[in-house]
Amino acid sequence: MSKEKPKNLGTVMNNTYFKSNKTSNELVLRAGQIQIKEIHIIVSNADKSKKLPHSNPFRVQAFIKQVVNRHDNIENMKFTRQGKILFTTKDPICAVQILSLTKFMDTDISTDVIWENICSRFLIFDIPVNTPMQELAEEIQGKNDLYVVEMRKFLKQNSVKDT
Repeated sequence: MSKEKPKNLGTVMNNTYFKSNKTSNELVLRAGQIQIKEIHIIVSNADKSKKLPHSNPFRVQAFIKQVVNRHDNIENMKFTRQGKILFTTKDPICAVQILSLTKFMDTDISTDVIWENICSRFLIFDIPVNTPMQELAEEIQGKNDLYVVEMRKFLKQNSVKDT
């Protein structure tokens, strides 16, 4: 078996996990095509052992105005207890601009979307063990007018694997 990593994240070798090959930015823009209440973006220090340094809110606001073109669409910005900054917006393009940041006031950062209120999680029972995850994702997308971002397969203890 080749040790080369698959280029397409939608193709998974072990058939127990599926992840879409779309980036967070693409998924946020896609979600923006439907009506969504708000998008929450979390900005944290790239070094997970450290918190973002607290700064004067007016300096933070001035920095955001410089780096985000659509800063007027940011509805809320607050420091969290975990040392992160939470942004709330309804505008998907503004969200993508925030997600694209790599530095925040001279600090290396990582950004992520809180998918709450944007996506749904659900459990599907009794799927044959040997059904490929890619095929299952395509079937769910085709019949239900939704986009599958991530899937995991859990096996019951007594399930028999077909050969």
